[in-house]
Amino acid sequence: MSNTNLSTISNTNSSSNVNIGPLSQYSGSTEGLASGLPLASGRNSVSISGNTVVPNMDDILDKLNCLDYVKQFIRPNNIIPFHRFYFTAPAVNSNEQFYRFVLLTSWLLKVSNHAFEPAGQFDDPNAVSANIAAELKKAGIQFDYPPTKLKQGYGEAVLFSLQSLVDMAMVSTKFVFQKPIHKIDDYPEEAEVDVDAEVTTEDVEDNTPEVEEDEEMYMGAMQSEKVSSDTKSLAPTSIKIDPSEWKLEVERVTPMLKVQIPNDNKDWRVHIEQINHHQKTIQTCMTDTHVQLAKLHSEIEKTLEKIVSREKYINTQFESQIDQYRTLQDQSSDVRQKYNVLSSNVSELTNELSRISEELDSVKSRMDDLGNGMTDSKPLVGIKQGLARLKTETKQMDLRIGVIEHTLLHAKLKNKGPIGPDANSFSAQVLSFFNL
Repeated sequence: MSNTNLSTISNTNSSSNVNIGPLSQYSGSTEGLASGLPLASGRNSVSISGNTVVPNMDDILDKLNCLDYVKQFIRPNNIIPFHRFYFTAPAVNSNEQFYRFVLLTSWLLKVSNHAFEPAGQFDDPNAVSANIAAELKKAGIQFDYPPTKLKQGYGEAVLFSLQSLVDMAMVSTKFVFQKPIHKIDDYPEEAEVDVDAEVTTEDVEDNTPEVEEDEEMYMGAMQSEKVSSDTKSLAPTSIKIDPSEWKLEVERVTPMLKVQIPNDNKDWRVHIEQINHHQKTIQTCMTDTHVQLAKLHSEIEKTLEKIVSREKYINTQFESQIDQYRTLQDQSSDVRQKYNVLSSNVSELTNELSRISEELDSVKSRMDDLGNGMTDSKPLVGIKQGLARLKTETKQMDLRIGVIEHTLLHAKLKNKGPIGPDANSFSAQVLSFFNL
């Protein structure tokens, strides 16, 4: 049983075939079949729709465990270890999933002796994806996917890049798989026992002679041993057994001799039985469900027909109201257009009114200035004061002119001859008159 592998299970009632590889890679779980996820056709790949082949997350996790990624990567980064479907489907937090993929990629490149600085959690995902794709090509990995596929943080491109990096890291660390060590079983393999099998009296009667022969042979051997050990007792021994008592003892002991092997979840036969059981239940439920869905479909069709007929009836009954509504709607649109035109005219007139009001205010201000100028006496007072200043200045100028003329006349007379006392007295009188 330990060397038996489950090769292929094909469902004849479905349109697609599911290929299952060695059972050991599933760890005794039918989670893939129950959840509708594609199972592996080999250890290193997963078949999707029978066309494309992508790396298997189980194989990636096994190789990461060989690289001791829990101690070297998980604990330093303080994150939770990845499960078998982490990079195959979108996570609840897509940003966290992409960031963990970037961290794992940078760690694998570092293990492979390729320097690659891990990006920050808030860096541009497009730039980070492009850098990772370029670094993969530098490392010699044939990466034929667009960088936008890496930005998702899951999918075929992510699994391919991780598979390639893990293989490269194992080569760089010179990791070699050793041959498996099989433990030697000290106990014989037991055949399967039918639990429902019962031992009847007729079977015991059929097998009784053989049992008696075996018993006689056993007793003969015992006798020979006894003769060899004790040469003194040469008399043969005989055993008398009542067949009826023997049958009763066999019937009493038979239920105790039944061996029941407990079900092991790691046994592939249990999985096959579960699959067959689930397939039968699905088939039985499918017939009932198909009948119920057919009834529901017919009821829905009838209901839709009733709804359509009712709509037609309502349309015919309210056709006049609909026409009236359309006419009112047209009138409303005309009124709205007129309203828009009138509102534009009102806005133009309002602007013109504001302009005229501004002009009126300016005219009023000028009129007020003119009125204030006509009633104000300050300008007249200023004029009078100016005239008075002009008069005083004129007098002073006349006085100075007279003094200058007198001085000039006095100089002329002095040049002509001596001036008598009368002239000097006259000039003194003039100067005293003007207070000079």
